[in-house]
Amino acid sequence: MLNDLQQRKMAHLFALLDVDDDGAVDKMDYTASADRLVNAFGFAPGSTESRRVRERYARLWDEVTLPMDVNGDERVDLGEFTAGFDRFVTQPEEGYRTHVAPVADAFYDLMDTDGDGRITRTEYLRMAGSAFRMSEADGLIAFERLDLDANGSLSRQELHLANEQFFRSPDAHAHGNWLFGPLPPRI
Repeated sequence: MLNDLQQRKMAHLFALLDVDDDGAVDKMDYTASADRLVNAFGFAPGSTESRRVRERYARLWDEVTLPMDVNGDERVDLGEFTAGFDRFVTQPEEGYRTHVAPVADAFYDLMDTDGDGRITRTEYLRMAGSAFRMSEADGLIAFERLDLDANGSLSRQELHLANEQFFRSPDAHAHGNWLFGPLPPRI
């Protein structure tokens, strides 16, 4: 069962993923997010990079998000989303590695535009703004919190650690809580 912090993280991510702000996440939201991401990095719609990101998003939709849909309307509301992430990603030991890590790897490969094996602040901000509609200020805060060795870039290991902490950790002090920027205040 998710604690208050984990529920807030899921609600925050849900709001970022609900591209059309209709109170539900559906396959179109995932497709739109993938398309914005590849466009922001300058890849053509039919490129290898574009296909890879879209395939990973589609897999995440088909294998994780769609099965969260309790009423069969192919739309996932916040309650279904939160319960589903708990069931598929947070609780199972291999949940992150099975379902989220492949998407994170596709993001990493796409963001690393210069191929140096590191994600710069600029590359991270481009991803955060395009795929998740994060403000530049929130993206900067997130980047600074995730750059554990303060070297001005994120390694693949740092990004995976942040992702896994975001999706699985109940610890309020985990750096990965900042993956998608500051969490909104408690209501």
